[in-house]
Amino acid sequence: MNRSIRYLLTLLLVLSAALPLSAQQDTTGLPTGVRLGLIYQTLKRPALAMRPITGEFGVAGVAELIDTILRRDLDYSDRFEIYAVPPQFQEGEVEYDAWNKLGVVYLVTGKVEAAEGGYELRVAVHDVVYGKVHQEQVFAIPATNAPDFRMSVHAVADEVVRWITGQPGHAASRIVFVRHNSDGRKDLMVVDSDGENLQRIATEQYGLMSPAWSPDGKRLAYSVMQEDGRWVVMERDLAGGQARVVSSRGSTNMTPTYSPDGKRLVFSSENGRGLNLYEYDVQQRCCLRLLRSGPSADISPSYSPDGKRIVFVSDRLGRPHIYEMSADGGDAKLLSPYVYGEPSSFFSPEWSPQGTLIAFHGALGRQAYQLMVLDASRPGSNVQQITNEGQSEDPSWAPDGRHLVFAGSRAAGTGIYVIDIATGRTRPLVLGGVFRLPSWSPALQRAVGRAVGGVQ
Repeated sequence: MNRSIRYLLTLLLVLSAALPLSAQQDTTGLPTGVRLGLIYQTLKRPALAMRPITGEFGVAGVAELIDTILRRDLDYSDRFEIYAVPPQFQEGEVEYDAWNKLGVVYLVTGKVEAAEGGYELRVAVHDVVYGKVHQEQVFAIPATNAPDFRMSVHAVADEVVRWITGQPGHAASRIVFVRHNSDGRKDLMVVDSDGENLQRIATEQYGLMSPAWSPDGKRLAYSVMQEDGRWVVMERDLAGGQARVVSSRGSTNMTPTYSPDGKRLVFSSENGRGLNLYEYDVQQRCCLRLLRSGPSADISPSYSPDGKRIVFVSDRLGRPHIYEMSADGGDAKLLSPYVYGEPSSFFSPEWSPQGTLIAFHGALGRQAYQLMVLDASRPGSNVQQITNEGQSEDPSWAPDGRHLVFAGSRAAGTGIYVIDIATGRTRPLVLGGVFRLPSWSPALQRAVGRAVGGVQ
């Protein structure tokens, strides 16, 4: 394996397996072309209040559970200023003038009733300013012990967000990440977007990294180290638990990603000249196609939403930088800031599912890694550094194209965090261990379809 491959592989493996997230950020300077700040800084959030979800005839406990999930999801959407409802306003007829005087713009009310196989949840969004019901619907919610119960409530929260803003939410989704155990084993873990329902999907003895979701949320692709030290790409069916090897060619296969239509996987594989990107036909389970060959290490590909472009990391300039090229291969264009002699490094790019933004992490010299965002439609424009505390790595976009999950260290501890790139609000998702390489799923359509399409 040539020197460039060894260099970048060492960096990647250290980032994914060894380094503690404890470094402190040196704020004395930023890489040339990088500006510290947030995205969408002028957005104004309307005030939203939510009355307690009610339930009668033995479903009061279910109503309270649904209330807790729905209320948290609307808060975590970061779309609203959440207004605490005074006791005297928590029940009775909705008096719009009184709510308007409180400064509330939208009011959410709900009621749960028992139904065959589960419950019916009636939710209404009131437009307080115009004094009318903005939207109302009855949703089908399965029994509390059903696997889709929580996700169905998350889907309702996303629908409320869509009613008010016209934009997607991110509650009905999950996050996969790698947990490092003290005995050297690596676990593949998944958790709901609100940090609940943590589950282990798989365990590997020697190494596991770079999990990626299929567009339908039913499969995961990831890299596994074998006993002989080789890295292979695996694909796992989440419903049945079956796993299969996608590629074991050479000694190194890593960082897989699905195309937006789910028909292709692109990953890095060693070919004798370097570590280059290959395309794999998922439907036919065959047919590797080299996208670009060269004496460089090219890793961490990510598709644009339309599937026409790929962003990736390459060391062709001597250090890891972010590049963009056609999904069919060919010449690549440098995206990350580059100044000759400046020791900046950039990793883990991921294209937003909603537009032209690309998130990644990087550092200047020995500074701590921080999250950054660039706009692929504006080549040469300043990169926005959106974190400046502790250490922040491996960002992945939520389905709403507004939130990022990342591995980081903060005052609360080391773990997995979520940041809203519009407001900068950051919340811990999972703490208390060595957790790396998070990846956010698309909206999980099974739960969305059942809840939103179940009852009209």
